[in-house]
Amino acid sequence: MRKKDRNVTGIVLAVIYCVVLFEILIDAPPGEAPNNPPWAYAMIPLGAVAITLLFDYVIKFDFFKKKKE
Repeated sequence: MRKKDRNVTGIVLAVIYCVVLFEILIDAPPGEAPNNPPWAYAMIPLGAVAITLLFDYVIKFDFFKKKKE
């Protein structure tokens, strides 16, 4: 079962979340490699999926697609 009308607000927030979390995870002092546990990088796709599901099925508010009445 695929939902045809995806919530654009959820997708935009998920992409912003991915970029911000990636920047936080790769941040390290100059000359050193980032030292993060392996599960921390799994938070990027899991968080994006959670955000899109939350906006598609729970919140159902789309800032970009307003209903015309």
